[in-house]
Amino acid sequence: MEENYLLKILMKSFPVPVKENLQRATAVGVATLLALWLLVGCSKSAEHDPKGFNPGQDSRSQMETESSGTNSPQGHQTARNFATDSTQTTQARPLPGTSTNSPVTISPDSQETVGSVSLGGVPSQLVIEKISGYKTAGEYFILPSKKVSQAMSVVTLPQDYENRPDKKYPLVIVFGGAGECAKPPRSGALAWMHYYKTDEAVQSLQNNHLEARDFKGLVKPEHLDEFNRRLKNSPYDGVILVCPYSPLLSPLVRLETPEYESYIIEELIPALKNRYRVASGSVGVDGVSMGGARSMYYGFKYPNVFSSIGSVQGAFGPYLEIYSDLVRTNRDILKTKAIQLVTSDGDSMAPSVEKMHRLLDSHGISHRYLTLSGPHDYIFNQGPGSLALLVFHNQALSQKPTGPIKRK
Repeated sequence: MEENYLLKILMKSFPVPVKENLQRATAVGVATLLALWLLVGCSKSAEHDPKGFNPGQDSRSQMETESSGTNSPQGHQTARNFATDSTQTTQARPLPGTSTNSPVTISPDSQETVGSVSLGGVPSQLVIEKISGYKTAGEYFILPSKKVSQAMSVVTLPQDYENRPDKKYPLVIVFGGAGECAKPPRSGALAWMHYYKTDEAVQSLQNNHLEARDFKGLVKPEHLDEFNRRLKNSPYDGVILVCPYSPLLSPLVRLETPEYESYIIEELIPALKNRYRVASGSVGVDGVSMGGARSMYYGFKYPNVFSSIGSVQGAFGPYLEIYSDLVRTNRDILKTKAIQLVTSDGDSMAPSVEKMHRLLDSHGISHRYLTLSGPHDYIFNQGPGSLALLVFHNQALSQKPTGPIKRK
């Protein structure tokens, strides 16, 4: 059953007065309807969490306990409610050798106030909070936005960033899935660094040679060989990965709220370029599931901003007409961009990704179309999903040709 049909049934189930009230409801309340629908439709491999999640236990320890035997597409790996929306303490995975109950503490000494950010021509204070406890350096990037009230992002820095002050890097905006959109901002912004373990993926890429364990066992020999060939041709050189907290998408607006869209394009990206050493013309966008729906929207609508456009197991179904309009409008410039669609053999969103693939094909837009191994679940994000994202944008934004790959 197709996503658009399910959404129509959902909306038709309400009488007219209720539908009118829904249209006047807050964005969060309305978006929750879509989130519930997506979570049900996207979670074939995570229909239940038999063990639950104990916020008193370290999240990495518990996720690894729950995922014993997950080196197969049938394995589950879930994470729920690991953090509180605190401005001082975020519970996170401890580094090897530390206590399993050790939290990451954001102390006042780790805060840096930067007054050089200009929003609308007015200097504003940007707050940076260093994050420790991961295999890559990271920090909260808290912007005093004029557009949204929760302008919080997590920035993951390349491993040689501090030691190479003369080096500039690609910047990639990455959006989290519905589960992370529903969390408090401080937790939701950790989607890729914490829940999807991009710090481990970055570490695996340092040797420019991957093994099956780097994919959490979710890889076929031919895909492993392909990834290593790509790394040999274009070694991983590091990207600045930025995950902004993002609210749930709404089925009753044109995908994104105008306020959040303006925040991303007019405030966040310029502020990031001002703060970090971003290579000229090297900005990409990506996301997983609901975040993949978001990333393709931004990439297709703002091709002058983004040089590489990707999605991982994108939940495009409710918005295919919007994408079609954007592709038709920006077809010529999109033909010059690097685009990647990632799905998997256990992805409940695979039919939606297939439709996006056909849409791009119908307009003669070359793109990389990968069907990897694994479920629509956290373990895929932590293995094949993160690696596919990082390798793609590293190649695309280093301006080395990758060539379209179309595989079913």
